[in-house]
Amino acid sequence: MKFTADELRSVAILKGLPDEVLVWLADHSTKLQLAAGDRMVTLGDPAVHMFIIVEGMVQRYQQVGGQWLVVATTTTGEVTGMLPFSRMTHYPGHAVATVPTLLLRLHKDNFDELLQVSHEMGQRLVAQMSNRVRGDVRLEQQRERMTALGRLSAGLAHELNNPTAAIRRTSENLAERLTHQSALILSMARRGLGKAAIDAIEQLGRETRQGESPNYLTPLQRSDREEELANWLEERKVIDAGELADIFSDTGLSIESLERFAGVVDPDLLGEAFAWVAGIVEIDRMVAEINSSAGHISKLVSSVKLYSHMDRSTEHKPTDVREGLDSTLTMLAHKLKVKDIRVNRDYQENLPTIPGNAGELNQVWTNLIDNAIDAMGQNGELCLKVYSNAWGVVVRIIDDGGGIPDEIRAHIFDPFFTTKDVGEGTGLGLDIARRIVNTHGGQIEARSKVGQTEMYVRLPIAPQKKVV
Repeated sequence: MKFTADELRSVAILKGLPDEVLVWLADHSTKLQLAAGDRMVTLGDPAVHMFIIVEGMVQRYQQVGGQWLVVATTTTGEVTGMLPFSRMTHYPGHAVATVPTLLLRLHKDNFDELLQVSHEMGQRLVAQMSNRVRGDVRLEQQRERMTALGRLSAGLAHELNNPTAAIRRTSENLAERLTHQSALILSMARRGLGKAAIDAIEQLGRETRQGESPNYLTPLQRSDREEELANWLEERKVIDAGELADIFSDTGLSIESLERFAGVVDPDLLGEAFAWVAGIVEIDRMVAEINSSAGHISKLVSSVKLYSHMDRSTEHKPTDVREGLDSTLTMLAHKLKVKDIRVNRDYQENLPTIPGNAGELNQVWTNLIDNAIDAMGQNGELCLKVYSNAWGVVVRIIDDGGGIPDEIRAHIFDPFFTTKDVGEGTGLGLDIARRIVNTHGGQIEARSKVGQTEMYVRLPIAPQKKVV
């Protein structure tokens, strides 16, 4: 089936073309009718046809993050499929009619003749190609951001899992310990625990909190201290003497303190009294562990908030780049731990702020630091230097990886250029970083030699005037 020139005259992309061009298109193309749900093309099909939507709508689907998503919609009067000058060899996804759709289909073997028949039609198709490239770049940029977000989310989940599990485990142990403490005090009360003994227990509990920490002791000295305490407790037939000695050795309690305590408490109650004091020590430890884990979670949440700047506008505001770098390091902490990478921060004090969008700049730091981690081996060192000079604020991110070969250094900021394996990178990370730095009036460059790669970023302190 074929179209007539009259049927094509009102199609948007063909409007205004001479009749002889419309006649040529009608003669060299075929008419294709699709029902809603029919595929125009399928992923992997050879890209050999250009399609003009004479009537209807087609949506293009591609896999993004393992899911099929709509990445483009082509409606009546628009063109899709293989275009002149395109380097596409196979269709990157499915194209499906969403409503009954009428298509003009032209094989690519006719492209050269089409461009000779109508220079204007060629210009229109070039404009369509430019629009498509911009759309594909936006899609790849979004995919790059989603990939980065996925990596950060995985690392953040791992970082949150440890303190969360610690809080859950310690809370359960704390509940058991409190129940045991209640049972001990009730047992001693029934057996005639007097006021003097209660005062002595309270005093010994205070000493465990206020005593000098034995952290200064060597492992051998600590072992000797624990053995001394255990021997003293065993001599007095105290149950679980070794376990109690292990607990008391970390509190700074002395034999003299234990002697005074034993002089007040009934020998029959001494074991339970020591167990109760040891329980106080354990409770304090558990509370400290819960506080520490909760503090770690709070720090992570604060870092996420700072990193994403979810509570701020997109306007450029006074920004301390050190905060963004630190929050980015927190977000990438899991990757740093996996490779056991040491981080050396060399930050200038009283650093001036810059006019910037902190959320966008954090994309820069993420891409640069993430690339540095990927380039480094085990037990490497990552150095972050931040200082100001007459021009502005300078950020230098230096890794001790293998370096960037001279032959590719000039291309690392090019869109879609990547040295990573398929599926590990889109090649847009450094392009995005360069664009963001440029919009801040800054400069970014790479300096590299074997064993040292440096990403050098300069950002102006004073707002830069836009060039119209």
